[in-house]
Amino acid sequence: MKNVQKVVHSAYDVWAAAVYAQRINKGYYKEDQFNADGDCIKEANRTLARNALALGGKITVEDRVKGAEIKKFISSRLMVTAITRKLNDFQQSLSRAVAMEEFVLPQDRMLVGIVNSQIAMYEKAMKEEELLKDSTYGTFGKIKERVDVKLKPVARFWLTDWGTFRYNSITTDGYKTSFYYKEKLEIGDAVKVRGTVTKHTNDTTTINRVKVIK
Repeated sequence: MKNVQKVVHSAYDVWAAAVYAQRINKGYYKEDQFNADGDCIKEANRTLARNALALGGKITVEDRVKGAEIKKFISSRLMVTAITRKLNDFQQSLSRAVAMEEFVLPQDRMLVGIVNSQIAMYEKAMKEEELLKDSTYGTFGKIKERVDVKLKPVARFWLTDWGTFRYNSITTDGYKTSFYYKEKLEIGDAVKVRGTVTKHTNDTTTINRVKVIK
């Protein structure tokens, strides 16, 4: 049986390589992307990161600074989450990845993959925070009331089990709003919708049966 050579990388390098891959791809790709002719047009982020770690010289100081920043940001968020509820399986794995000082390949390959996926999540969170920076504490509408509101989606999540998107958004009056809608709405672009108020939670209003008003 062939022995697999183990390679050790510091967490500092692994997070920096993940930032590098995100920068080169201008996004996150779990798998290689191919055109109609079967040519690879974008390598998976994990591949770019692995090559950057192996070859050296591609990762910039800025990549390293951002990688350390993201690692710290995610660690803080996980700590806050753990205070209020039990971490799910993915969050527990992410917590392990964030806590590691070094990664041994190939045995930590799954955790390195998780690190690569988190750069896009961080950038998404930063964009959401920027769009919500002027939000107003409070809610609007009465339960079961049909309302027309103009809002900007700030985050979009696809729910496979339900076949729809869940949107976090902010109204033009600054109120945080959550709703479900099957079509893809652009993040940051204002749209007018009609929906029924179903829930008030702290500073977020949830509306249902949403229609986009042209």
